[in-house]
Amino acid sequence: MEVFYYMVFGILGVVVAATELSKSNKDRINTSSTFNSFKNNYLFVYSLMMAGDWLQGPYVYYLYSTYGYGKGDIGQLFIAGFGSSMLFGTIVGSLADKQGRKRACVTYCITYILSCITKHSPQYKILMLGRILGGIATSLLFSAFESWLVAEHNKRGFEQQWLSITFSKAIFLGNGVVAILAGLLGNTLVDALALGPVAPFDAASCFLTIGMFVILFSWTENYGDPSENKDLLTQFRGAAVAIASGRVLIIYFKILFLDDKLCMFNLMVDSGDCFYMTHAFVLDSSCLLIVFSSFFPNFP
Repeated sequence: MEVFYYMVFGILGVVVAATELSKSNKDRINTSSTFNSFKNNYLFVYSLMMAGDWLQGPYVYYLYSTYGYGKGDIGQLFIAGFGSSMLFGTIVGSLADKQGRKRACVTYCITYILSCITKHSPQYKILMLGRILGGIATSLLFSAFESWLVAEHNKRGFEQQWLSITFSKAIFLGNGVVAILAGLLGNTLVDALALGPVAPFDAASCFLTIGMFVILFSWTENYGDPSENKDLLTQFRGAAVAIASGRVLIIYFKILFLDDKLCMFNLMVDSGDCFYMTHAFVLDSSCLLIVFSSFFPNFP
């Protein structure tokens, strides 16, 4: 059966590669060597950060099940992770602006590493702490890094149109190539090498540690505009006004109809379908990350 998964994955990969290579080069933008160096540094770090994230997802449910927890207990752990991300996500942007985006990125690494360490314990309270830390880390991943990139890009005086190059490559690498490779690596660690369901979390910690040191020694700090810093109550009030006016819904529907594949994919992963998918495949752990990886050749 595992051969079938590899065949499906390989076919999808070939189709995507052929589609990508068939694209025209007429829209390529000429950039400078300085910008390319900056871009490559960010892409390297961002890929490591995403590897640390993608390695964990498919085996969270399976790990909890091996510790003897039922679907109800595991569901509560998942809810705790999403809940902490929701609550912390409301203030993470403001904190990063005030305390520094580079510092926030390092905090992401440390927080997620600690979350991975908790996976070695079968105690429910420790696992709950790990989920809360993981939720906080997720909020930092999808805010601090992009904020740092935009501010640093502008501070160095690069062309505005070049910013889209970095973002597009970051999405392709971080949410495409890295996700696929992370799935294959995780499957190798757990199945081929028989290192157990905690192995992907240990591998994630290694990637996060490498990325953290690259950030510490190659990134500069930047902050938000002090004149735009607002207290938490003001931020909540502004969010409520935006929701009441319908602007948030307009943006949502634009994303839904203009990029339906991306939107549906994010809805699938973020809404907890990964929870149900893993539950469905938990009896055959060898295929988890192969199936998971096979989603991504359709993504770019």
